[in-house]
Amino acid sequence: MHARIRNSTSYHENMVISMVPTYTGKINQMDGRLLEWLRQQSIGEPIGVVHSVFDNVVNFTTDDGTMLFSLAKNEVIQSPSMMKTCQNDYFSKMCSTIMLTKSICLIDYNLLKINDWQWDFSNAAIWNRNIKPHCQAKLKPTVSRLRLLNNFILQHGATGGIYAAWKSFTYPDWEVPMATRKNIYFSPFLEGLEQLKDDMKADKFDRFFDNFAGLGMGLTPSGDDFLTGLLATWQYFESPLYKKMESCSAKWLQRLKGRTTTVSYFMLKQCLEGQVNEALLNVLDNIDGNPIPHLQRILEMGSTSGTDMLTGVSVAYQQLIDLKEEK
Repeated sequence: MHARIRNSTSYHENMVISMVPTYTGKINQMDGRLLEWLRQQSIGEPIGVVHSVFDNVVNFTTDDGTMLFSLAKNEVIQSPSMMKTCQNDYFSKMCSTIMLTKSICLIDYNLLKINDWQWDFSNAAIWNRNIKPHCQAKLKPTVSRLRLLNNFILQHGATGGIYAAWKSFTYPDWEVPMATRKNIYFSPFLEGLEQLKDDMKADKFDRFFDNFAGLGMGLTPSGDDFLTGLLATWQYFESPLYKKMESCSAKWLQRLKGRTTTVSYFMLKQCLEGQVNEALLNVLDNIDGNPIPHLQRILEMGSTSGTDMLTGVSVAYQQLIDLKEEK
């Protein structure tokens, strides 16, 4: 089944499209929430457009802009609203031909189509994980676990992003190199961390989000990755801090629009809804056991994203210990 080519499509584009081999790729894993959403869509209709194309991931947004979902190679860490394939060659060939704003259509009950590239998800394994079912009320933060986490970040973390500000904040005796101080993001991040500490003590939850949201470079700025790790840890341990800030979340998301990238906006939106990537969930699930393999895995995310998320976990974990000691 071929999508109708609009009259405005050029002759050259028609020739390129006609040269694409007729073949259907297989989706091997899909987020259960994405599947539920697909089941509500009309067969034969576009469900979104191509937002961005990378070597390992293609992102799509719905026409109304309320949702972002993705198709990725199997080695990519599973994230909310993601489907994955083991057929890397087919995926790469598709990525070399598709263009931004092209439609993705649901052409059958279990079949998606992007131009002439079809993807069958009839046998996809369903991934259903979120933060709340993995809360462990009996699990209490300990100084030894925090020390292990911090030592791992110091030894293996990417030194860009929020790393230097986190290190200076966590270890005040560290002599910050002059070149680091001159980095345009160092001072804003450090000031944000110090403000966060003061605001949490004063029960002020309307400012700290803005100090980090959209701050940094890349597809998901470091400030957003930090917030993801921080908020996920608060939720996981059912911190009183998270319960107090929940009333601010809708206001935060509204302010976030236009301040950060589309991908990062939806990452934070999903986090506030209890949905984060599998690597971060595994770190939280195993922080009281053997977290090292999972800490290593999360570092594979982006150039600094994994490290930035871990610094958020570290700061939140320290706050949990401080709250416990105050009781």
